[in-house]
Amino acid sequence: MTVDEVAAELANPLAPVTTLAGNVRAEMGNGPEDETNYQLRLQPSFFKPLAGESALLVRTVLPLRSTDWPASSSGLGDISIIPYYVPDTTSSTFIGYGGALILPSASEDVLGSGKWAAGPAVLIAKTGKPITWGGLVQHVWSFAGDADRADVSVTTVQPFITYLLPGGWAANLTSETVYNWNTVAGNEWTVPLTVGVSKVVQFGAEYVNLGLAYVNYLEHPQGTTESEVRLSATYVWRRP
Repeated sequence: MTVDEVAAELANPLAPVTTLAGNVRAEMGNGPEDETNYQLRLQPSFFKPLAGESALLVRTVLPLRSTDWPASSSGLGDISIIPYYVPDTTSSTFIGYGGALILPSASEDVLGSGKWAAGPAVLIAKTGKPITWGGLVQHVWSFAGDADRADVSVTTVQPFITYLLPGGWAANLTSETVYNWNTVAGNEWTVPLTVGVSKVVQFGAEYVNLGLAYVNYLEHPQGTTESEVRLSATYVWRRP
């Protein structure tokens, strides 16, 4: 495969590819003193072919966090597991039907919700050259966990568009918009706008995608992150 072909695969979140991604985030503007929190997100993605042209894709997010606001703490956050069933991996339009499971794995209360939560998810991607676009819709509710912690009811809408460039380069625009149904009035919306670039680099027969992104929070709860810088590296481990 060429770096351009790998970049095209990685632009599609439902592509038949297994990866291991690491994402470092500097989250700026927290609290009255504009503190910076840090996060390392390990994001393995596993692809398993099924009968016919269908497949199972499982995405996992394991966050390691270091915060100065709202409290000084560091450790593991809540782990997310998101499996998708993809009926057809040969079409230019990919649809994944699945759900999300959030585990109350945080090592400190400030780093997680203290709740088990789950719910449905649908992910659509329309592939093409030079543009791939699509979006995610997901909702999770809490169903168990610490009775003293607030219940979870959160909707996530994540549109994205990626423009492929020669030489394994890509530019992307996305928003991980969140609506929290169980918070105080005025703090429901979190609306980040993310602009990023990435480059696939080849090492022998191996490929790594390196990325840089800036995030501006157009809307966010009072005292939370106002902007971010993200650095990422994605190793393409196995392709069918």
